[in-house]
Amino acid sequence: MKFSRRKVIALGAGVVGLGLAYRGIKGHGIAAHALEVIRDVYGPEIADDPVAHEFAQAYEDFVLEKGTQGQVLDVVYWTGLQDVPFVDERLGRIKDSVVDKFATSTNVILATELGKPLEFVALFDPFLNSCQNQLGAQGYTLA
Repeated sequence: MKFSRRKVIALGAGVVGLGLAYRGIKGHGIAAHALEVIRDVYGPEIADDPVAHEFAQAYEDFVLEKGTQGQVLDVVYWTGLQDVPFVDERLGRIKDSVVDKFATSTNVILATELGKPLEFVALFDPFLNSCQNQLGAQGYTLA
């Protein structure tokens, strides 16, 4: 089957159009995906908190700083391709990354268990801000 230039352009325009429609309905990029993961793992009350939205934006900036790989990942989420079976299998690590970063960058454990307000200062980075590990500061460990 041979594709003409017009068919390829039309197909590309269709994919972009679907991506724009998906973005309008579902949200956009890595930040929206991070909020979905937070909603699945920690519940809708935590995900709807403005602090979670602040974390999601910081996480998206963190991923985009990775260069081309981060930008490609953002395009994948922006177009809605993360739900394609093969792509979904490859992106499993980012879900784990969101859960780990959220747990170490916020006091989500205290917020869910003791009802304290959710707090976020900065994304935890063991090399840049090792003292801000919220799990370590509260005596929790990842098991």
